[in-house]
Amino acid sequence: MPGYSPDVLEDLRQGNDIVDVVSQYVQLRQTGANHVGLCPFHREKSPSFSVSSHKQLFHCFGCGAGGNVFSFITKIENFGFMDAIKFLADRINYVLPQLDGRQSASVAEKNQIYDIYKLAARFYYDALQEPQARHAVDYLNHRQMHHAVRRKFGLGYSAGKSVLRDYLKTQGYDDAVLLKAGLVLESKDGKGFFDRFRGRLMFPIFDVAGKVIGFGGRILGEGQPKYLNSPETPVFDKSSTLYGLNYARLAKTHSIILVEGYMDVIALYQYGFKNAVAALGTAFTASHARILKRYCKEVVILFDSDDAGIRAALRAIPHLYSVGLAVRVAVLPDAKDPDEYLIRYGSENFAAQMAKAMDFVEFQIENARHKYDLGITSQRVAFLKEAAEIIGKLGSAIEQEAYLRDLSTKYQMDQGAVKQEIDKKKNDEPLLISNFTNNPPAAPAKSHPDAIAHILYSMATNQVLYEKILHHLKAEEFGEPLYINIFNIILKNRKAGREIIVADIISELEEKEQQQAAAIFARVTEYEDSQMQYNALGQQITRVKEVHFERSINNAAAAGQFELMDELAKAKNRLNVNKIVL
Repeated sequence: MPGYSPDVLEDLRQGNDIVDVVSQYVQLRQTGANHVGLCPFHREKSPSFSVSSHKQLFHCFGCGAGGNVFSFITKIENFGFMDAIKFLADRINYVLPQLDGRQSASVAEKNQIYDIYKLAARFYYDALQEPQARHAVDYLNHRQMHHAVRRKFGLGYSAGKSVLRDYLKTQGYDDAVLLKAGLVLESKDGKGFFDRFRGRLMFPIFDVAGKVIGFGGRILGEGQPKYLNSPETPVFDKSSTLYGLNYARLAKTHSIILVEGYMDVIALYQYGFKNAVAALGTAFTASHARILKRYCKEVVILFDSDDAGIRAALRAIPHLYSVGLAVRVAVLPDAKDPDEYLIRYGSENFAAQMAKAMDFVEFQIENARHKYDLGITSQRVAFLKEAAEIIGKLGSAIEQEAYLRDLSTKYQMDQGAVKQEIDKKKNDEPLLISNFTNNPPAAPAKSHPDAIAHILYSMATNQVLYEKILHHLKAEEFGEPLYINIFNIILKNRKAGREIIVADIISELEEKEQQQAAAIFARVTEYEDSQMQYNALGQQITRVKEVHFERSINNAAAAGQFELMDELAKAKNRLNVNKIVL
């Protein structure tokens, strides 16, 4: 596939140290030469996720995920490779060179959808200025939304049954691509297409760079659903998109306000609070939390004050806390949502409420308290057990100690008794684990895969060892296609005089092989001195050749080549007598 040169990829890799990049998503702790943490790709209680700054790769000993910084970004962000390159370039303000004009099919498809959305956003915006959108304008006027803010967020209106479709067809787009973009639906009889959004106030959804990636529409009058979003498309994933983040990230504050909907974000922006975001008609996810971690240190949850809003806040808290964000929860008195509060009380009072936002543990305990009658002993005990469970899920003993002290003081409960309750639940899965373990031990040196890992790593990182190993081993002796492929990549780069690190090798492999290669190199441990390394490599080369002889003998036997089988057996015996010494 056409793409950027190895030099460009090397610039991006060097500028994006994998430990720094991964740390934006995973809380890491250094243990020896590596950093470890909880794997973001599967649920686990004990850290098995390892990141090597020296090798510039990651590997999970639990689920097997692995690769270099490009692999990590494609997996964690659900990006294609070219999108990952753009992301990493933006991260270090690196200007990518122009490509030769050719595009992969997936990139071309995404660019086409971006173009369509840009046209659709302008079409909807223009439609809001027409007489047929009078009731949408009346709604915005009633919500006291300024015209400048309407323009800022590109608000629009979707009118008749197929007006957008008809317009986009005049721009050269057929129904197939409009269907893929999620802007039209096919009729039940299969004889036609019509607009997905009809009679709705339209909200363009932007990515962090300001490109339109989808739409949300609010029904005006009777009808369901009240809000309708674009479906999943090649450029839009609700579970990893936050409305308003394109503006909130520019506010450059240490805190972001998490609200429930489009109108909340826009209302806060209008009143000067430009650091608000909202999930898009879906539950707040771990992916959302990881995204916010890039742009702030604290999140203030500000959901509606009804039961549904409280439940949503309680569900969001673990995701935010697990990525290392400080979390508070604001509750607005005498208003069902931020928009209503701002209209009624103004920005100054709103800012005061934000300053008074509760610590998330306090919020959880306070919410639990309302479920019980503390005047009844059994219910008081049940409440304290629930409070102990909340505190027990905190990641550090210092945090637990502080909240235990507050709980025992406020509710006149013996702190030791609550601590015992927490200890009884110590095997429960915590929200955040702070006591990281060391990497799982490497495979024994005598194992064949471990021997190959050390040999290939030594060839890649040491010119002298490369030449010595090459004297004893040929590509076919590595057996498996992946090992042979890595061996040949090292040969090619060594012959070209290039410096090699394992992250570069991974970049040259097919996507399906990258994870396996990361697992191979993650097993490698450094030797204390060169003599130890030489001795070990001699044993490892011997082991690889032994396995090669065994494989060849079995193949000869299966083919009925008994003379060859005898010759190979003698050669293997000679190897056992004369071990390889470097």
